[in-house]
Amino acid sequence: MAETVHAEPSKRPDADAYRRAGLTAREAARRERAERWRAGTQSPWEASPAGLAVWLLWRAVLKGFQPLWLLASLLLAGWFGLQWLASVGGVSAVAGPQPGEAERVRAAIAAAVPAGIDARDFWTDRLEAALDGDRRRRPDIDRFRAWAALGPDLIGRERLALEALAGPVGPRALDARLRAGPPQVREARLSQAFHARLAEGEAGGLVPPELVFAGDALQQRYARSQFEWSVAQTSAAAFFRGRRGGEFEMRSLSGLVAEDVAGPTRLYGGVRHLAMQACAHAADRLSGCEARIIPGERPDGLRYGLAALESGLVQLHIPSSAVRTGAEVLQGARLAGRLTPALEAEIAAVLETALPAETVTARLAGTGARMDIAFAAPDRAEQDLVDAIDRRTADGAVALSELLRDLARIRDDTSPAVAMRLVAGLDRIGDVQRLRQLAGLLGERTLAVRELMGADALALVEREPEQPAGDPIAQRNAMLALISAGLVLLLTLIRLMTPAPIRRASRLSLADAWISRLTLGRKT
Repeated sequence: MAETVHAEPSKRPDADAYRRAGLTAREAARRERAERWRAGTQSPWEASPAGLAVWLLWRAVLKGFQPLWLLASLLLAGWFGLQWLASVGGVSAVAGPQPGEAERVRAAIAAAVPAGIDARDFWTDRLEAALDGDRRRRPDIDRFRAWAALGPDLIGRERLALEALAGPVGPRALDARLRAGPPQVREARLSQAFHARLAEGEAGGLVPPELVFAGDALQQRYARSQFEWSVAQTSAAAFFRGRRGGEFEMRSLSGLVAEDVAGPTRLYGGVRHLAMQACAHAADRLSGCEARIIPGERPDGLRYGLAALESGLVQLHIPSSAVRTGAEVLQGARLAGRLTPALEAEIAAVLETALPAETVTARLAGTGARMDIAFAAPDRAEQDLVDAIDRRTADGAVALSELLRDLARIRDDTSPAVAMRLVAGLDRIGDVQRLRQLAGLLGERTLAVRELMGADALALVEREPEQPAGDPIAQRNAMLALISAGLVLLLTLIRLMTPAPIRRASRLSLADAWISRLTLGRKT
């Protein structure tokens, strides 16, 4: 907007005129004084040589300081940046593609193979051990399939692809030939060969298809050992699909129950577990507990709370299906001897806070449900019990909901039996969340990775990819130089956005007028 100053044409505007134009009192005074001094200053053609030289030097500083500052900052940033780049190993070290989480985990798995043992031999040994099974020599097919799926991560996809492509020339000769060409061509051929072999496994009905990389003898032994396991697996799959009228003896599935467990290991389903524990806790307050159909067992607060969750009786912050699934995993893992004492105590404390046993008993007594009928017809009783207790606002409900949600996701990413086995060795509820992240990344391979790496497996989802550090002093100086350049640009932007009348009323403008009058001289 053009500046409008109301003054007589023959006179120079005074401070009041500048104030009426929108400046403050101090700005108007500075503007009036600067204009008066400029009007009384000689032109450069009239000044003395010494005064002209000083004036030219001042104008060079005034007009060239910010550009020189910006140029120096950028040069320093480039200089220190090159020093830092050289210290990290050049452009390729920072511009190359960084490994993603999956690649990083695969590298950690390959590095976990014991030193001095060939990865393929180690993999084959683990597969043989899984087929040898438990003390009763029953093959552990869940464990076998987990190790079979982990094979490419242990051995390396490139090695397997080279072995598939090599033929009589051998993998090393083929690899040398491929490395002589463009890297992208080599990568494409190896990827195509690896996936072609997996497709062969799928076409051959191998489960998992990675078993195609194992020897024929191992594949044949695996095929012969599946019959006994498949009978138990069919029963387990039918039970965990939701047929709550049945029962499942967990010992029938090889590898599910820990070998040191001596107590009962039969799962009855949520409603039946609830009826058994309700009668154990308060037989005098509930009807139908005298029926012999209900197996007797000792009162167990943790089992009682898990049964209430498993039956659908309790409403939390997550879907009812996730509540039931997560509670079922905990119930089975505890019976199978997979819960550590520390984790069991922590879960019991959360459950006691979020869902006291008395709350469950009082609600069952209030509904008038008969425990014998509930045990005999769990599907029918479940319809009357679903979401009967709302604990969404209770203390500890959020922590309990997150725990059950994580367990439900672990089961979805693996299988019910494997999820129960994976809980083994966890000491804190927070470990369950990390296990859920690991299972989401590895799927059925999680069981083998836990066996391979132990407690260190959970750390795989916590580690950040290593970034090149370089020279910290050069990095710091480069950052400071860039900050300096940014400051210059900011000051320039502020000056450009400032209206011209205000710029002419600045202290810098007044100093320029005073120095110009001092060096060039006054008009006479």
